[in-house]
Amino acid sequence: MTRLLLLVALTMMIGACSKYKDEKWAALRDMPAFAEPNDDRTHPIFTVRKGESCVPVADRAAKIYAYTQVRCESGTGWVLDDFFDKQRGQ
Repeated sequence: MTRLLLLVALTMMIGACSKYKDEKWAALRDMPAFAEPNDDRTHPIFTVRKGESCVPVADRAAKIYAYTQVRCESGTGWVLDDFFDKQRGQ
């Protein structure tokens, strides 16, 4: 029974990691990025610039907001806004 539960848990984790496989996003406008989803929204760690290329990493809901972790040319952080041109397989 334990092995079955471990197999199910592993399958779910692998499935969760592959949500954004082969996607590359381009920012459509400047967006603040944060170290963590619960960070103070008035203190971003960097700004994703319009036209900058990013790769989505993960999603997380915090409070009432949905955040996406992105790895961009200027850094890695969590963005609240979803102003990206999303391209698959590029």
